[in-house]
Amino acid sequence: MAIAGAYLIVRTLDHSRPHGPYLIGAWTFGDRDSLRRAVAANALDEVSADWLQSRADGSVVAPKLDEGFLAQARKGDCKVFVTLTDYDETSKRFDRSIAAAILATPASRRRHVAAIAEWAAAHEVDGVDVDWEALSAGQRGAYARFVEELAARLHRDGRRIAVDVFPKTSEPGGWDVPRAQDWSRLGRAVDELRVMTYNYSGSWSGPGPLSPPSWMDRILTFAESQVDPRKIVMGLGFYGREWREATTTDLLWSDVQRIRATRHSRQSRSASGELVLGYRSGGLQHIAYFPDARAIDDKLSMMLARHPRIKGVYAWLMGQEDPAVWRVLHRRLQ
Repeated sequence: MAIAGAYLIVRTLDHSRPHGPYLIGAWTFGDRDSLRRAVAANALDEVSADWLQSRADGSVVAPKLDEGFLAQARKGDCKVFVTLTDYDETSKRFDRSIAAAILATPASRRRHVAAIAEWAAAHEVDGVDVDWEALSAGQRGAYARFVEELAARLHRDGRRIAVDVFPKTSEPGGWDVPRAQDWSRLGRAVDELRVMTYNYSGSWSGPGPLSPPSWMDRILTFAESQVDPRKIVMGLGFYGREWREATTTDLLWSDVQRIRATRHSRQSRSASGELVLGYRSGGLQHIAYFPDARAIDDKLSMMLARHPRIKGVYAWLMGQEDPAVWRVLHRRLQ
């Protein structure tokens, strides 16, 4: 917490931000209760509804489209993006064959760009957020061309475009999907480069924080070397994670409350600011990390001190959060 305090001091002395309040956005599957809380706290400018899915034939589908949610968001004065993924609802996974087919030729790219733009116009969304997560390193150039072509079409239609990128601290990145994402080229084309600065710890690492501020700082520093800071958006994880030996499970705020009610549960706070919960169940030791409102405040302190010129934040995922986080976001960024 001493580090967070230092961040706060630096921020109070910084009057260099060239534009107004920071963007506050969040991805959603359509959680209306979370939307209601965020709007009531005056802490949400933009939502991205994770509904639109690319298909290998160039078409798009939106099996979970909720027009009522869109109406509620607009009533709350929120801009509405639709998130476009390469997710296959049948197999329940991101599908490599989708990008391979769409990126194969200029004609297949144009066909998909047209389908996306037509869907966006029909549903009157403000923009499209591209989140393809099954890319390969060899698709780096073709993926950038696709995003550039989609950006040109959406901008011509008076709409905006965002692209979601995996965290890295140098080019090309450490594994396939980050290597396929050319930050400099993507950043020139889009209105928002949303960096997914979460998921630091998991089954591959043992118990640990989801978004250490020092790690987020390194990623944003690299992003600012590649992209206009006014387009960079810092990802905030609203979810937590629990470890049971080698098994992990993602947690919601309701799970934190359940764990706190468990007999003999222990609570502390990690060096990175996240809430740490420990308890025994079924003969196994459980350890959970969760970014409650205080932890989110620490991450915002880092951003405001170290990266005051970036556009703002985007949270994954509405409905998972400590409800108090919306008041923190409003107070710190609006």
